[in-house]
Amino acid sequence: MTLDDPVAHCPRRLYPFGNGNPHTSELEPEYWSHGPISPVVFTSGLRAWLVTGHDLVRMVLADPRFSREHANREHVARLTLELLPPAAILANDPPRHTRLRMRIAAMFAPRQVAALEPTVAAAAEKLATRMEAAGGPVELISAYIQPFAAAVVCDLFGVPDRFREQVFTLGDALTDRDATAEALAEARAECEELTREMAATNPTGVFAMLGESAETDDEVVNLVIACLIGGRGSPTIFLSSAVLTLLRDRARYQLLADNPGAIPVAVEELLRMVPVGISGGFTRVATTDVQLGPVLVRAGDAVVPATIAAGRDPAVFDRPDELVLDRDGRARHLAFGHGTHFCIGASLARMEARIALTQLVSRFPALHLGDAENGVVWRHGRVNRALERLEVAWTPR
Repeated sequence: MTLDDPVAHCPRRLYPFGNGNPHTSELEPEYWSHGPISPVVFTSGLRAWLVTGHDLVRMVLADPRFSREHANREHVARLTLELLPPAAILANDPPRHTRLRMRIAAMFAPRQVAALEPTVAAAAEKLATRMEAAGGPVELISAYIQPFAAAVVCDLFGVPDRFREQVFTLGDALTDRDATAEALAEARAECEELTREMAATNPTGVFAMLGESAETDDEVVNLVIACLIGGRGSPTIFLSSAVLTLLRDRARYQLLADNPGAIPVAVEELLRMVPVGISGGFTRVATTDVQLGPVLVRAGDAVVPATIAAGRDPAVFDRPDELVLDRDGRARHLAFGHGTHFCIGASLARMEARIALTQLVSRFPALHLGDAENGVVWRHGRVNRALERLEVAWTPR
């Protein structure tokens, strides 16, 4: 079957499923209802192959015949969920992608991440202490999760305190799915100016170094956006949804409160189960004909590797739809991707999640959801499945 075959057009399955409304942490069953690879149609009209089988997703992510650069260049106007400037690291293939990635690789090296751990732990402890002193109920994202993620990435990159709020205000504007082209251009221009100002403030710092080694201003700004905005946004989204998942079945949270040593393995299972993005994965375009499982993907076809769906593949995971906190799945889930575009911040993200959850269950062993009716609110109009509000409460120790 190819996208030109009649069967590929019927039924017409609009993607993202549910019109992309991030109102739940559960995945739509349509991800698996048509097998490990099936045709879908983006709301813009672009036809694509949705890949959900674990082995096939790994193949798409690792095979250079599936190009991010071609997707961004040829289909960007019709992939509004994935609007990326041409100089963005995620919009490129090797060798340009390799050159861009190497600019920031040292920041995320295991030794650098390990050296940051005491600072990360101190940030979590400070925020937990402040939250405990204020008393519950509290909105957990604004009180603990988001400032924690922001502090970690700003400390890693040496962002001066006076610039931090502005950086993330711009980040919110740049990731707003409903923003106009004019608003995005304005936010981007402000980000360029802010990047230059931070470089001038510290001539020997990270931002100055990036400016000296980059070929264009666009490259510098895109690396800053990818690292700082992604470095706050992705951990915030994941940790918020992970805590909600644990508290919806209170026994799960209590299991970790009673045994914090189980948290590293539990984090891997949460990474497997908790959906972060609306659209499953960044689209690739086949640069030549490729046999992908039962399907012949033609040159020029768009392909969506749905990594979160791959984490529910029954051929790889026993009881794939169950959250099994002691499941040993680190080597198999694809939450951080695979191949050339494997998440450069994976080791930092794991460390953040481990420390944030350990501090939370240790300081608040009796944590529970707050207002049942209004305490959980999902954010709409974004690229990701993000919580807007997560109210929690606890019994004082």
